[in-house]
Amino acid sequence: MTSLAILIDFGSTFTKVTAVDLIDARVIGKSQAPSTVLTDVREGLLQALTGLHERHRIFDRLPKDLSVLAGRVVLASSSAAGGLRIAVVGNVPGLTVEAANQAAMGAGAKIVGSTAFKIVADEIHEIETLRPDMILLTGGVDGGDTATILHNARVLAQSVIATPIVVAGNRGAADEICEILRVGGKEVLLVDNVMPKARTLAVEGAREEIRKLFMERITHAKGLDQVKEFVSVVLPTPMAVLEAVRLGADGTAGKKGWGDMLIVDVGGATTDVHSIGHGHPAGENVIARGLDEPYAKRTVEGDLGIRFNAATILNRVGLDKLAGDLGQGFPNFSIERESLQAYIERISEDTGTVPQAEWHCAADAVLARAAVDLAVARHVGRRERIVAREGEAWVHSGKDLRDTHTLIGTGGVFVHNPFASYILSPGATIDERVQALRPRSPDLFLDFSYLLYAVGLLSQSHPEVALKLFKNYMKPVALR
Repeated sequence: MTSLAILIDFGSTFTKVTAVDLIDARVIGKSQAPSTVLTDVREGLLQALTGLHERHRIFDRLPKDLSVLAGRVVLASSSAAGGLRIAVVGNVPGLTVEAANQAAMGAGAKIVGSTAFKIVADEIHEIETLRPDMILLTGGVDGGDTATILHNARVLAQSVIATPIVVAGNRGAADEICEILRVGGKEVLLVDNVMPKARTLAVEGAREEIRKLFMERITHAKGLDQVKEFVSVVLPTPMAVLEAVRLGADGTAGKKGWGDMLIVDVGGATTDVHSIGHGHPAGENVIARGLDEPYAKRTVEGDLGIRFNAATILNRVGLDKLAGDLGQGFPNFSIERESLQAYIERISEDTGTVPQAEWHCAADAVLARAAVDLAVARHVGRRERIVAREGEAWVHSGKDLRDTHTLIGTGGVFVHNPFASYILSPGATIDERVQALRPRSPDLFLDFSYLLYAVGLLSQSHPEVALKLFKNYMKPVALR
């Protein structure tokens, strides 16, 4: 029985189940059912398990309750509770928020507010009105300024804020900070400084505490404690995907991975981008600016979903550009600009709309390609050409991913759209003074089976199996 793993993703819309043979490292079957997190989460899960069994005869009997999971490897992820709400208190506005964002993004969290420098009463009131689930207290490199973070700890200690406070600042003041907060009756968690040295991020400690709190919250808030006898909800879905990408890039102790890679996850509400790689500036006459970015990075673009934000994409890109891309990429369709605009407006208003005509699929692919282009441009670094006394030079900021050789598309549009390969096709290159440092000529793959969450869930307990699944089920695609 232990040769079978049942891997579950509790989503806001669907509960997805994947059965994996741990000996042969192959997918036996998949199923999904509408999530029932607002009533009894067991109902949706049982419906998905029943569908899995009816199609693939997974269990020794038809599932009538969750006892069919007993004795098996059962792991789960969840995004059903929405993002954990974090307020950030730090020293320097730009640096503080960037460090906190990198800690939060991979752990199912979102930054709802931030303050910098020495906080005052009005800012404390603002934090209270935001109703965060956690406060991330940062500030100062190790051995640097302690006055600001100590002041902020005292103000927080005297406030009525009752949410947990994660201390992720100057280690030289950590003990005193924790004592101040505990005396004030606060729940305190101490982790490594998110910025131990200038321009250097170290977010894993804070990310792990965010993950733990996220899972405690969704387990309680969405009734997942009802299935904890059989199911171990171990990761937020975004972190599961990030762990899958990291495993696929790095490999295991015995097997090599694919090296640096970029993954785009296009959804109805957001477009997420994950990258694995140091992304150090490459080339001659380079001047590096800004923070050294994390090896494993995730960004979420909340304005680039291809349903909830289709009208936003239209406004950002322009109807002329989208109509031109549709005509050039799909010459078999002759679609008027007005028809395209009407379709985009309709799917924005009715986000459950599915394509009714083939050209609708093409329009969705054009929207998704625009979302990918914008999201990747925001995720990667930039370089700007300048003329210095010594001659021409390039100022780099962010991750240089030009030599990244693997680009993977995941998300529903890559599974269901017949023109999925078009979505990853590159746009025209322009010789601009400011350039996005995106992959130049990567190999393209699609997660046709929506398997990355499952790979991430298995990455810790069964890394060899997870790596085989990654390599076998990420399918190469050729451009149209």
